[in-house]
Amino acid sequence: MEVNDDDHLTLYVKAGSDGERLGACPFCQRAFMVVTIKSVQHPFHFRLVSVNLARPPTEFHRRGLRRVPALIDGDTIVDNIEDIVTYMEDKLPDGLLECNDPAADVAIKDVFSRFCFYIKQVSKDSTQLDSQLQLLDTFLASKKSMFLCGDRLSHLDCEFLPKLQHIRVASANLKNYHIPVHLKHVWAYLFAAYNQEVFVDTCPSDQEILLHWIDRPQRGSHMAYNQHKRLIQETPRYSFDVPAFASLVTIE
Repeated sequence: MEVNDDDHLTLYVKAGSDGERLGACPFCQRAFMVVTIKSVQHPFHFRLVSVNLARPPTEFHRRGLRRVPALIDGDTIVDNIEDIVTYMEDKLPDGLLECNDPAADVAIKDVFSRFCFYIKQVSKDSTQLDSQLQLLDTFLASKKSMFLCGDRLSHLDCEFLPKLQHIRVASANLKNYHIPVHLKHVWAYLFAAYNQEVFVDTCPSDQEILLHWIDRPQRGSHMAYNQHKRLIQETPRYSFDVPAFASLVTIE
């Protein structure tokens, strides 16, 4: 997004490996999605600034900020993802992103944590992740809608879809685990996300997602330097494809 010095609201997100492109932080993507959706619903411009926390921009450091995502709106500074979401809702209330479905919360509650256990090798195999994805698929089948709470993106989708993309990309590349093709409603959910401009425009590349996970100390193994360097230098790629049948799932 172009930076405009006249913009009043600034959103700081994690920088990618080149210091410019989007880094792979699901919390940053969530904030970026929410602010973007609000900027469309209530037209306003905002600055997006990618931050390398090892070498933060002067304005970031001057404000006393230490983490991302962070939002500055005039004299207001917010540097917690939940507080950013609440602030944007209080600033521009319209209810369009609301999701009041306890079953949806339950359906996504443990999916990402089971992935984390698997990718960090706390879990020996994918059994627990498979189980949670199956529960998600069953829930989505019962909804008969594109997203978790209906046919438009909600706050819950903005929270979960970035995590689901991490699950898809990191598991496939680091564990040779692919979301099972028979989970057609999960794939239809991803297909719906990939057809939303706000998700595509805020999504980090596959390489950034991999770099986010390969060097985490909890994994117990690291990628060789030359492989790491090659990932950084590659042309960004994005896993936005789905099994052919996903686009044919009937949404009633």
